[in-house]
Amino acid sequence: MKESTRGVLLVTARTLTAAGCVAVVVTARTTVGWGSLAIMLAGLAGLLAVLASYNRRFR
Repeated sequence: MKESTRGVLLVTARTLTAAGCVAVVVTARTTVGWGSLAIMLAGLAGLLAVLASYNRRFR
């Protein structure tokens, strides 16, 4: 696989993952309870994982 193709796929995967995590947090925000809090924390942990994988490249 070419390096440019790999880079495009990686950026696309990170973007979709981040969008999915944001959607989970926004969706779970509308209800109140421990379950919704756990879902939101999982979404935020996903966003942190995406950020960490992005920052690993520039370390």
